[in-house]
Amino acid sequence: MDVMVEGMRKCQVEKLLRERDIPFEVSTDKTAPVPYYPSPPPSPTRRRPNSPPLQRPSSPYSRLSYDAKNLQKRVLDWKNYYPLHLIYNFMMDLETQFPSTCTVSSIGKSVEGRDIKMLKISNSDANNTGAWLDGAIHAREWISTSVVTYIANYIANNFNNLPKSMTNKDWFFVPVLNPDGYEYSHATDRMWRKNRYRMGHTVVGVDLNRNFGNSWGKSLEFSSNDPTHANFRGEEPFSEPEAAAVKDLILYSGTPFKIFLTFHAYSEVIAFPWCFTPEPCPDYVTLLEGATAMAKAMYATSGRMYKVGNFKDLMYSACGTSIDWSYGTARIPFSYLVELRSKEYRFLLPKEEITDCCKETLSGVMALADFVDKQKCTTCNVDVRKLR
Repeated sequence: MDVMVEGMRKCQVEKLLRERDIPFEVSTDKTAPVPYYPSPPPSPTRRRPNSPPLQRPSSPYSRLSYDAKNLQKRVLDWKNYYPLHLIYNFMMDLETQFPSTCTVSSIGKSVEGRDIKMLKISNSDANNTGAWLDGAIHAREWISTSVVTYIANYIANNFNNLPKSMTNKDWFFVPVLNPDGYEYSHATDRMWRKNRYRMGHTVVGVDLNRNFGNSWGKSLEFSSNDPTHANFRGEEPFSEPEAAAVKDLILYSGTPFKIFLTFHAYSEVIAFPWCFTPEPCPDYVTLLEGATAMAKAMYATSGRMYKVGNFKDLMYSACGTSIDWSYGTARIPFSYLVELRSKEYRFLLPKEEITDCCKETLSGVMALADFVDKQKCTTCNVDVRKLR
């Protein structure tokens, strides 16, 4: 039987067929039919660190994301989207090229046992402060990974010629915070958002940006206790190893972090705490000024206008987010959630816009680093208990 499905419904229909073990093929006007054959679910047992990645069925989306002939490339060109192993190869190559400043490490394991790899760029000055940048906490937001890797590549290759506001910081890059979901979005379901948490034999997934400890579970609005919901917050704060890895690195690294940037798609805003309450955070004006400095630099680079403000004012109410935790608990004074391009294409930003998006975001990050150095603010002195 041939069934024509409206584009918005494609992933939903695929999911229904897979759940019922019904073989099917998907064809679009841009790719040949891609077969899907039911296979038993992956074992919930953790894989060994050096074992090969879990094999996933192919997808027409994955064919559009990168060319098969380029899969062995180790250098990214930011003209396409790339799978996890190429992202990790890129990070290790930077470590090989610049051993005095670049270090790659694993900050933890994902639900399915994949490494969560981090690249640190530093001149090893003991007086440095820390700057954190992560991407793909939501698997389908591929542009966030492109942006984080682009900024890391620029800093690594130009470190000796950068201004002091960039070299006096230890830069921590996690391009793919949700490696299982990211892999799954490339191989099977392009619109997959959560991690790959299992309940019994069923993968339900947890929204990792609802799993952080600050204000966790305070409201059901955009933070659900229903495992089937897109914003399922998990069983408890930091129940997911991906979120716990962020917490442990930041709290126990010994680095005094000043900047926390988590990249998302696709609303084109630069938002700061709080996410769970309309009450302004104690450093509202300073955070607004920092966001404005970023937005001005981004506009000067590409002409793209990003809105700035409190997350709840610009977006919606959300509990258990990483920026509420980084600001309110980890006391990182300049904590921002950056929603990248594009309102027009939503999560499917064309590859032709990747480089422009990366360039404008790099300008914003450099402007923020300069702004932070000009401030006398040390740490936010908010009493989180009063807001709970």
